[in-house]
Amino acid sequence: MNQPNATVEPRSAVRTLANSHSTATIPGAWQTPSPIRTEVTDELENTKTTTTLLFNDQPDQTALSTLSRKTKIIATLGPATENSDVLRSVLEAGVSVFRVNLACITREAALKAVYAIRSTSTELQRPVSLLLDTRVGCARVSDAPALTEEDWADLRFGLECGVDWLAVSAGRDGQAVRELRTFLAEQKKNTIGVLACIERPPAQAALDQIIQDADGIILTGENPASACPGAENFLVVQKCVSARKPAILAAGLTADLSAAMSAQPDALLLTEETSVGPSPLQSVQAFDRLIREEESKDLREPANPAAVATEPDQSVAAAVRQAGETQAEAVVIITRSGQSAIACAALRPQPARVFVFTPDARLARRLRLRYALEPIVLPFNSAGKTTITAAEKILRERKLLARGAKIILLTDSPDPEQSAVTTQQRELT
Repeated sequence: MNQPNATVEPRSAVRTLANSHSTATIPGAWQTPSPIRTEVTDELENTKTTTTLLFNDQPDQTALSTLSRKTKIIATLGPATENSDVLRSVLEAGVSVFRVNLACITREAALKAVYAIRSTSTELQRPVSLLLDTRVGCARVSDAPALTEEDWADLRFGLECGVDWLAVSAGRDGQAVRELRTFLAEQKKNTIGVLACIERPPAQAALDQIIQDADGIILTGENPASACPGAENFLVVQKCVSARKPAILAAGLTADLSAAMSAQPDALLLTEETSVGPSPLQSVQAFDRLIREEESKDLREPANPAAVATEPDQSVAAAVRQAGETQAEAVVIITRSGQSAIACAALRPQPARVFVFTPDARLARRLRLRYALEPIVLPFNSAGKTTITAAEKILRERKLLARGAKIILLTDSPDPEQSAVTTQQRELT
């Protein structure tokens, strides 16, 4: 992640910590759930792979139509989703990220929701990302601080909940983004992503700086097609794609999805439909159908794709191109760092699905926000062939792919210090 030169006064950060919610009230298991237990054993030539499923020994029965959707859905938590059964139903319906905004939900309810989400995510063996943004809107008076005491209290609460992303209003100059990143560095929480909320894109130079400082952008407004003209939406998303950072558009069932989807964002954000709406499940299901309908109309390459100057990038680009040319059913990525998966998402792969295997549960949750990526937690074995065998077994057992399916396999170097990426075409065994 980027490390800007800007600093924030340490005293302010310390004062905020002292006044914030205590971590003593939150069990550690709520913050970092145990990854899926998958045991891999080597037996020389005869490789044996055993998979132990938590809570349920049945394969994942998720509808393949939901997994075929490339654009992710973010659901805002609120009174309508306080019931754990409702949370489970919307997760199963295809929600990839849950947003916590304390203007919509109390801290007590948010804690219960986080516990239910993490527990259900582990049971379903599906990484789910958590995003918290401050309750204060984008409007600021000119002499107000970039982040208020209320903002800091919200952000600290997000850390205590173990969220994967924190979002703040970028304003016109992105100062809040830089202050938050400095704060996270001081707290040794650099693995948490920082998202910049933009109500309307600022001048180009300021926008470029905000995108550089942040890990992704959220274009706020109930209807991005009207809040930001289509050309501005497209510009922001394509700048994020070029920088390999996720772009999120606030939308809804009443929004002009054609306009929003034409920019090919990583994710669309539902707000009132899931926080206070009469039926969060029906809203998510309807949104899922609408997104898939729009995606089926448009199989274009991104207008301003990320650069592919390095050898690993060229390997990823070749794999995505080969998947399209050979009509492969999936690109299967085995990665420790996640960089090859991020490069793949930036290329907006069509139409093959993309499954990403990584041993890092936190990384898997962050990748869940990215376009097209379906991350799966899998402890890696020192023998690359054994890890590949285990990955293929999971794809078969969960009925994600059938035996004999044509796949393009991307693997990072087994040495974490190396950046080489290897590619091969094969059939699922």
